[in-house]
Amino acid sequence: AVRLAGERETLGLYLTGHPIAEFARDIPYLANGSIAQMVDAAPGGNGEGFGSPRREVTVAGLVLEVRRRGNRVSLTLDDRTGRVEVTLFDEVYQEYRNVIARDAILVITGTLRFDDFINAWRITARELMDIHDARERHARHLLIQWGGTPQARQSFVPALRELLQPYRQGSCRVLVQYRGASAHGRLALGEEWSVRPTRELVAGLTDLVGADGIRLIYPPRPAA
Repeated sequence: AVRLAGERETLGLYLTGHPIAEFARDIPYLANGSIAQMVDAAPGGNGEGFGSPRREVTVAGLVLEVRRRGNRVSLTLDDRTGRVEVTLFDEVYQEYRNVIARDAILVITGTLRFDDFINAWRITARELMDIHDARERHARHLLIQWGGTPQARQSFVPALRELLQPYRQGSCRVLVQYRGASAHGRLALGEEWSVRPTRELVAGLTDLVGADGIRLIYPPRPAA
């Protein structure tokens, strides 16, 4: 994250990756499609363009730019597959201004339509959420995968207890998947150990078991 921020600050673009890649496994459960999937239809080409019914969408992306135009604010949202302009009326902007910033990764729900004035697709936003807050709200299980040695178990269990303790009283159940040389299995911690999967907790667990050892599990998205 620090490297990517430095690339953007000094070069104006990302060279070695994209900040949204960290959330690649989460986004299919938080959004109902990529930007490219939502804006790939040409206007009037197959019933999805100008003059067709507007669609309610939820999309996740990185805020590249924030601009004010009269009583509206416009964001440029990028998710690696494409970009789309997001418009916020002033009352929506005032409600969510605390999460709106350049380089923030947001989950945005609103109305998608083709705007013939800018000759491009546009989303009129109704609700915005920081992606960390979206993960915390929607995740139902936190899966911790660990394959340490018997000697490492002596430190792993107390370290895990210490990390989880401040975030208990949430609604996300904790599962521990163990795979060792002679045994493997999955342990579901009791409901009293359900947590809030905040950014800080996920970061601490990543330090403990590595980025590949943490996975948030979500319920299926409702069919569109």
